[in-house]
Amino acid sequence: MAAKKTWKKPDQIIELGLCRYCNKPVTNDMSFVSFADQDKTKAHHQCYKNDYYKQLINKKGKTNEFILQ
Repeated sequence: MAAKKTWKKPDQIIELGLCRYCNKPVTNDMSFVSFADQDKTKAHHQCYKNDYYKQLINKKGKTNEFILQ
């Protein structure tokens, strides 16, 4: 038997602010990430993932350059 949903999807769509990465509006019906900084900024989940992987690739590239020298 499938688990019962314990929360109801919001009826009103509210704009929460601008995305930290793409500066497009973030609304409560999207997947988003909230940051615990002073301004409580938000970002689309996909923008956050893209930035994380970019940083990971850059970090990996720098370690490879260091090893090769």
